[in-house]
Amino acid sequence: MEIYWTSKKTINGLKHFVIINRYLLKKKVYLDIVSVLDQSINFTISKKVFDESNQWIKGWNDNQTENIDIKEYLEFKSSIRKCRPNKIIFNETSTFNIS
Repeated sequence: MEIYWTSKKTINGLKHFVIINRYLLKKKVYLDIVSVLDQSINFTISKKVFDESNQWIKGWNDNQTENIDIKEYLEFKSSIRKCRPNKIIFNETSTFNIS
């Protein structure tokens, strides 16, 4: 499975993401996805929902003027300023696990 993806719509202002973990839970595959520019923008989604959505383009599609919505991003950052970001934990099979 491709690990680099571009969202067609911004997610908290950003579009470029990587799949850092893939795991099985209750017979369903889930993906942990994180922004390449800001680790505080991360989420988990079922592989089925991810595959069936029309939101993702394989690879990092560089659309130059539309890759970042700075207003949306700054609003997100100011809204989480008081919160501690979630820690990202790589599982043993993650491409990004270097331990």
